[in-house]
Amino acid sequence: MKTNVLFSNVSTLKVYGDFPLSVSNIFSDSRQVTTDSVFVCIKGYTVDGHRYISSAIEKGASVIVVQDMPEQLVEGICYVHVRDTERALGQLANAFFDFPSTKLRIVGVTGTNGKTTVSSVINNVMRKEGYKTGLSGTIEIDIDGEKFESKNTTSDVLTMQRMLKDMVEAGVTDVVMEVSSHGLVLGRLAGVEFQNGVFTNLTQDHLDFHGTMENYKNAKGLLFAQLGQDMRKDKAAILNVDDAATKDYVQMTGARIITYGIKNEADFKAREIQFFENKTSFVLETNFGEFELEIPFVGEFNVYNILSVICVLWDKGMPFERILNHLRETTPPSGRMQTLETGDKRNVIIDYAHTEDAIGKALDSIRMFSKHKIISIIGTGGGRDKDKRPKMGRIATEKSEYVIFTTDNPLDEPGEEIVQGMAEGAVHENFECIPDREQAIIRAVEIAGEGDVILIAGKGHENYQLIGNESVPFDEKEITLKAVKAFPLTETIPTT
Repeated sequence: MKTNVLFSNVSTLKVYGDFPLSVSNIFSDSRQVTTDSVFVCIKGYTVDGHRYISSAIEKGASVIVVQDMPEQLVEGICYVHVRDTERALGQLANAFFDFPSTKLRIVGVTGTNGKTTVSSVINNVMRKEGYKTGLSGTIEIDIDGEKFESKNTTSDVLTMQRMLKDMVEAGVTDVVMEVSSHGLVLGRLAGVEFQNGVFTNLTQDHLDFHGTMENYKNAKGLLFAQLGQDMRKDKAAILNVDDAATKDYVQMTGARIITYGIKNEADFKAREIQFFENKTSFVLETNFGEFELEIPFVGEFNVYNILSVICVLWDKGMPFERILNHLRETTPPSGRMQTLETGDKRNVIIDYAHTEDAIGKALDSIRMFSKHKIISIIGTGGGRDKDKRPKMGRIATEKSEYVIFTTDNPLDEPGEEIVQGMAEGAVHENFECIPDREQAIIRAVEIAGEGDVILIAGKGHENYQLIGNESVPFDEKEITLKAVKAFPLTETIPTT
């Protein structure tokens, strides 16, 4: 691409040296740099790209974008000095990939919980209806059926723009994207044009990054603040009217507003909800009629998720009866209140719940259909958001007959410290601490009796554990089934 065109919309403080006529690519990771490319120095939380300028030049970078000018300049290299390299990277990535989001209809889904379920269901229904779709989320990136591993809920800005470009070239017309608070604050979504923004809910999470709930709420609000800036474009904010944060998001956005909920009046409201072991039914109220709907999803929180899906699909103009028919046949994504077939009468549910709110909602959902004991395996990661641990411990011991506290991705933190943090919030003595997650799962299967429900919370779809600096394969479905075979269902083993 011609270099002067690429940098035409970038606010520069000064350019040192001459722009080459053209450049071949853009990188923010010096290890990936190729000949005649642009290297943008990003100041991360642990790594500063400015330290790798020499390495990038050795690998062939001809343009270096910096926030801090180096003391020595290499002859023949062009240095572009900017105030904010993160912002510059977003501008460069959009231009280099020819502003791909303007050629797509994109739905962004944000909130503490429910993003993966909402995104996956929207994508599945649209694809059944014949749309060529793309999905970007926690579990995977899906480009018209071709699937790739997803490393972050929201990809970095270069990966994001490259992915959207690939979607355009694959003939995709509609994209559903999980939008994280990190991604919004760190500029990973710079230049992405959204048609709809969906808000699921807001509960405590990621305070190690945001510091306060107010900051966290405002980070999510960036999606809605950016929606309605161009009034010539018809865009809609789809908001959970039962969540207090919605009042702020209404004020932040200039887009049309569509509401959904259960407790308060909304454009799409569920009432007469009935909960079963493997499904939920309700009456859907709209301003154009009432409809009965039975969905193969468990729990009240999934009613909220499905309501938001209905709002998106309706706003896209999909025939309403077809929306409902598709939803009656659509199943939850992997690791989201997923029932594991054990071969006996012990019930196992795997869920991604890793916050106080998500754990509480998962347990409430189970309680609505189960009259037997609930045995919960509750884990959390190492080195982050330690404040939520006792809250998770409290809610788990309040709503379960028995709890096993364990780890999730312990990283470098001792497992004993992680589980102790959760145990400090326990309100009953109905728990034990087993830092080794595999042993925790085995123990839960061992003590479960006929009809009991084991909730394995924390990892959901993830098939690995991060221990130290390593990613270790970890399949909790496989571990559970092996434990079921090792401990046939006879008499319940005491938990004390």
